[in-house]
Amino acid sequence: MIQEGQPVQSSTVTDPASPLPILGPYLRVLHINDSTDDQILFQAACRIGNVPFNWHVADSAAKGISYLKTLVEHSKELPVCWPDLILLDIVMPSDSGLEVLKFIRATPELKELIVIIFTGDAAPANKEQSLKLGADFFLLKPASFQEAAALAKQLYDLIRQTKEGGSPPRPFAK
Repeated sequence: MIQEGQPVQSSTVTDPASPLPILGPYLRVLHINDSTDDQILFQAACRIGNVPFNWHVADSAAKGISYLKTLVEHSKELPVCWPDLILLDIVMPSDSGLEVLKFIRATPELKELIVIIFTGDAAPANKEQSLKLGADFFLLKPASFQEAAALAKQLYDLIRQTKEGGSPPRPFAK
């Protein structure tokens, strides 16, 4: 319930009265995952950890590709805000997230985007194929909320360091 005089929190803005400092500038994340539960869990972990991600979500590979195609088309006439990171599940109904990865790496405007496969399927063949197709990293979804919050902070550091031309922090070696 919202009380008069109390600040309202949005899903992407951290409460300025929080005792934890915000890590830095907001980074744009496109999360392509068919599980709304997974999307909400990871966004909540980011809020708890004060990780400043600005979320865009797609609940299927087709919607993720459509979103990216729209960015590409608009970029021909207008400046657009490209995602700083794409978190991509590979096990989804209809098309696999690997189809999104193929599309990204085949599209000149998108091919330099950071793509992290973020899945619950630990099959070695999935990791091998993901990296072969051009994923920057392959991560398994965390088992607990605390692990998700810690991973969110690591992902934030990874993106910032990668964008600044540094080497990725451990444990993100390919």
